[in-house]
Amino acid sequence: MAPRPDDLPNHPQTLRAAADDILELHELGRLDEALDACDALLTRTVDLDDPVVRESAFTAWFERGALLAELGEFEAAAAAHVAASGTLPFDLADPDQAHELALLLLNAGTSADAAGDTASALATYDRLLDQLGGATDPVTAELVIRGRVNRTVTLLGLDRVDEALAGADALIADLDSTDPFQAEQLGMAHRIRAAALRAGGRLDEAVVALAEAETLAAVAEGGARFQAAAAQGERAELLVELGRADEAIAVLEVTVARFADDPDVAAVVSDLREVEAELLDAAGRSDQGPASSGSA
Repeated sequence: MAPRPDDLPNHPQTLRAAADDILELHELGRLDEALDACDALLTRTVDLDDPVVRESAFTAWFERGALLAELGEFEAAAAAHVAASGTLPFDLADPDQAHELALLLLNAGTSADAAGDTASALATYDRLLDQLGGATDPVTAELVIRGRVNRTVTLLGLDRVDEALAGADALIADLDSTDPFQAEQLGMAHRIRAAALRAGGRLDEAVVALAEAETLAAVAEGGARFQAAAAQGERAELLVELGRADEAIAVLEVTVARFADDPDVAAVVSDLREVEAELLDAAGRSDQGPASSGSA
């Protein structure tokens, strides 16, 4: 009698079943067991010429990266994501496969950043943009935009200020403020631009850059509004640094009033109220209290 597939530990169908078990363990929140199952499966995926075996190996690497990131082991997570990206021959003309690769590379980059390995993060973002920078599929294109934003932040972290500034300028030129997702990324780009200007000692220009983010307050979606509010907090901080405390108080006053009833921005508004109160106290105007209206 011929052996059944489940009697053969390296049979493609046995490996596929093991990959399904990993997904189930992850869904149940049994992260350590799922991680052990990934490692066990990877030792058995030998014949990568078989498409089912290759898919099983891909699932194991993909899940291993996701699990390690959830467990805070970012360096190993980044390596697993990169390994997953090399397991399959991705057809970039297929939107689903292009999206899958973009997600892997973005996750690899963010994990490397979280691990403090900015050089690896930058290399991964460069690979993402090189392979998928021209993606027209909307879902993949959004991941590419995230990669561009993250890459610019990474450049700033590497003190490559001029490159970070150029990257932020390019994003600001390309992004559409009427699209909710792009508007949020645009807000981040304005804040990155200001941070780069500040790093270059150009504080007055940084104040202007943050003021430009205020226009995103008109966007209905919470993400863009969060960025707009956070940018005004940073603008007030810079104004104080420049000795322009009255202007900083006015900016905070207007921002708090604008976002006071917005639940998506509540945490930022709370922080801004505290800063405003501290500035009023320092200016001898503590009896005034954080104002709710005014003009910047």
